[in-house]
Amino acid sequence: MPVQVKVKSAGRIRAPRLDYGKLTFIGRSMIEAQLDRWARGVNANGQTAKPLSVRYAIIKQRALRKRPIRDMQMTGQLIANFGLRKAINNEIRVENSTKLNRQKAQRAQNYEEMIGFAGSDQTALYKSALDQYGVFLKEAWVPLNF
Repeated sequence: MPVQVKVKSAGRIRAPRLDYGKLTFIGRSMIEAQLDRWARGVNANGQTAKPLSVRYAIIKQRALRKRPIRDMQMTGQLIANFGLRKAINNEIRVENSTKLNRQKAQRAQNYEEMIGFAGSDQTALYKSALDQYGVFLKEAWVPLNF
């Protein structure tokens, strides 16, 4: 049995152009989600991060005076420097801003992949993007005239 489709109006969805403020809001929600995940000791795959090496765990416990977990926190520089680098032209980039901290982040990433999007980060990003795109979606439909 053939499928029949009737179209009342044809059109397309215009590509979104969000301004700097809306992209910044989405970027900041990305940062908050990642920092919250790091504080819980969860890696980019959404699983508990692997334990620290015995030597580094002893050093970290002595320095922080608490039970050490892999949370990207030792001196605090890497987390303090992790921020929004670019939010313009529909592109959002979040990373460390100084060269030294980018190198530290890369080294930490080689041990365990912590920087990236876990499922919880994607959910938070989706909710903030939906808030920002909500106004745009009302006027995104462009009808085609035949």
